[in-house]
Amino acid sequence: MTKTLGSTSPPARPKVSIVSVTYNHESYIRDALDSFVAQQTDFPVEVVIADDASTDSTPKIIQEYADRHPDLFRPILRSENIGVLANFTDALSAARGEYLALCEGDDYWTDPLKLAKQVAYLDQHPETTVCFHPVRVSHEDGRVGDVEFPPKAWWHDFSVNALIARNFIQTNSVVYRRLARYDDIPAGIMPLDWYLHVRHAIGGGIAMLPETMAVYRRHPQGIWYLADTDRSKFWAVQGRSVIGTLDAMLGLFPGDDVREQIVGEVCAWALREIARVPGPEARTVLLEAITNYPRVAMLALQHHWTETPLRLAKRRFFAHTSSVKGLVRAARVKRQMQPGPVVAPPQASARHTARSRAR
Repeated sequence: MTKTLGSTSPPARPKVSIVSVTYNHESYIRDALDSFVAQQTDFPVEVVIADDASTDSTPKIIQEYADRHPDLFRPILRSENIGVLANFTDALSAARGEYLALCEGDDYWTDPLKLAKQVAYLDQHPETTVCFHPVRVSHEDGRVGDVEFPPKAWWHDFSVNALIARNFIQTNSVVYRRLARYDDIPAGIMPLDWYLHVRHAIGGGIAMLPETMAVYRRHPQGIWYLADTDRSKFWAVQGRSVIGTLDAMLGLFPGDDVREQIVGEVCAWALREIARVPGPEARTVLLEAITNYPRVAMLALQHHWTETPLRLAKRRFFAHTSSVKGLVRAARVKRQMQPGPVVAPPQASARHTARSRAR
């Protein structure tokens, strides 16, 4: 019998833990919470929602939903701000489910069967550790129209190596098999979700269900808004953390030369982005990134030194043609596999471009 999450059934050990983090999301949080309550499942679910001492009415709204659905919500309402990483890590550690579904408080889901579909796939494919789907990206300022992520040009390769090369999984689309611990996540990394995707994916495989089942908001209060509106400021503010994320990834696959090479290429791209920021601030960020993360910086330098003119020309050629190739491959995949999932091949290619790394 299908059960709506907000029912008053007795508490049970959850099959899925929805993990949500919030900070000053009063304008958006009800959409997220309503989309959690609307999920229809035949298995128990919990919502671990951690608010990082919001100064608006977000905690009050969360408590309202927890009072209304005590069997569903497990709120963590902090009296002091501990930061994005610590708040998220603590919420992950508090989760009890076999699977974890992520959705931050300013995003929401649009399909009431989202969890049921993803869990059914993971149950039927124990070799898969990460299941995601496309999302609609909504630009709240109206600068551009809504778009789908990941773009279909990227659908030809959802391997772990491709994920290391660029983050093609939106946070509020993913369901993981829960790991044993999360309290060992390195400090100072951003984007955390990119690291988490890779950390879970290396234990198995990645599958994408082709249905768009969520909305990701781009708004002025969001971390990634600057990446669209002011790239120089974004890299000045977040550049160190992006390099930190790449350095943390190296700890996930020690001794894997192919994946280290990919990380080095991505890091070289990120350092170039930081170096392009005008003014002395960029030089400070660049120096701190290299000083704090020498291991990954050395890989970037090795990539730069070994990139011959011929390799550079080939990389630029493939960069210009990859979108067309990707669209052709995506169309082929869609014809072959729709309505089923798009699954990464068992052997991943090590060739990737250093473009469009993050959302």
